[in-house]
Amino acid sequence: MHLSIDADINVHAIVITGTDVSDSEGMDRVLPADIPADRVIADGAYYSIERGEALSRSGVLPVIPPPSHAVEHGEEKTQWHDEVVGYIREKGIYAFHKKYDYGQRSLVEAQISRIKRCIGPTLLTRKIGSQEREGVIIANILNRWNSFGRPVSFKNG
Repeated sequence: MHLSIDADINVHAIVITGTDVSDSEGMDRVLPADIPADRVIADGAYYSIERGEALSRSGVLPVIPPPSHAVEHGEEKTQWHDEVVGYIREKGIYAFHKKYDYGQRSLVEAQISRIKRCIGPTLLTRKIGSQEREGVIIANILNRWNSFGRPVSFKNG
């Protein structure tokens, strides 16, 4: 299951794929080329140099950490990749997290946990077409839950 979720944790796109589709390919299916966003936050499984460069050139900030073994290439077509890899090498991965507000991704992980706890850890149907419809139902349920409001909390004392 690949989800496109906005800053308010509403699901905008959901794609169900088989195990033959990589996370990177799944991301291509939930993010259209003309996304109306200023940044994309995803975990490292969604990283590719080409995607990062394409997003960066289109004015979208790609906040996707590169693999730990990534190196700078010093080429015109790898400017964003080189900038991120150099920054992480110089300052560390946690500085990258802080600079680009990567912690926002935890809200998406919480939403995934909510799906698993409230709806179930697996899809109930077996055929891909039925799973796609089940995914749309799950997305609609999440968006409905979000419409009820979010808790407001503050530190006491």
